[in-house]
Amino acid sequence: MNPNFHIEEIQGQTNALVYARYYVKNPSFFPPLLIFHGPEGTGKWSLAERLAYTLLCLEEKGCGSCESCKLFFFNQHPDYIVFPVDKKISIGDEKDPEEFTVRWLLSKRIPYKPHTSKRRIILLPDASLLGNEAETALLKTLEEPPFHTHFIFLVDHLSKLKQTIISRGICIPFQYLNQKVLHSIAEKKQLYIEKFFGGSLSPTKAPTETIELTLAQSEKGLHNPASLLEFETWVRQYKESHPNWKEDFHYSEFLELVCLCLIYQFSKPEKRNIEILEFLFEFKKNLHREIPNLENFLLSQLFHKISLVLKQS
Repeated sequence: MNPNFHIEEIQGQTNALVYARYYVKNPSFFPPLLIFHGPEGTGKWSLAERLAYTLLCLEEKGCGSCESCKLFFFNQHPDYIVFPVDKKISIGDEKDPEEFTVRWLLSKRIPYKPHTSKRRIILLPDASLLGNEAETALLKTLEEPPFHTHFIFLVDHLSKLKQTIISRGICIPFQYLNQKVLHSIAEKKQLYIEKFFGGSLSPTKAPTETIELTLAQSEKGLHNPASLLEFETWVRQYKESHPNWKEDFHYSEFLELVCLCLIYQFSKPEKRNIEILEFLFEFKKNLHREIPNLENFLLSQLFHKISLVLKQS
């Protein structure tokens, strides 16, 4: 991080910046809970970090030189608690709760005054990871929090949170980025992006090698029903053997990538097919229901429908 770490660096999120500017200008009105919701890779975490940095600053302006700002630069700020990514947030043991559980937060952190700053900020990078018990245990604190404690929840869709949580927060929407902004940010940060990423800098957690391989396989698989069957077989086999995606592999996330590649392919002018695009969006919606062991059935159904359309064309 650098001394110019500021909310104004965020591009393409005009509505979200209206809120952020207001809270920076009026820190006393910073609410107990902010909920940033919208697609992945559109700036939710970046804005949350910059907002936290500014409001934790002893000058409340992100001066870059006070004790708070220096601690923030080195990821050592005791009043900025960031929960892990990709780890379920549980309620925790009643007597000896593990770190980054709700009971740990409620017993070891929230009751005490901040160490360095005037306030404490708790960031949940993926609030959908809150377990049911953990979510319920937080309700009272979110309704009547200590004056010094504030939460920022990030989530790609509000439907992943309980209504009782949503009703206690200020919901700030994030939207997909336009292509000009997307490429500007990617160039500045030297990020890898593909044409089919749409309005997100990170629509998938897949490694670059897997993205390139899946895109190439999807291009080869759409010539006729026979090549489509070969592509389906490759997708199924990838579940069992994925040497270029060794860490944190999730089959459902891989299927999301496959779907994204197919949407890109069937959106091209020379291959554009509205019927198949509708099949793909239906597949994506059903995949988000996260019903155990349903992925292969949905995949078979999808490729069968696409095959029937290709046979007719």
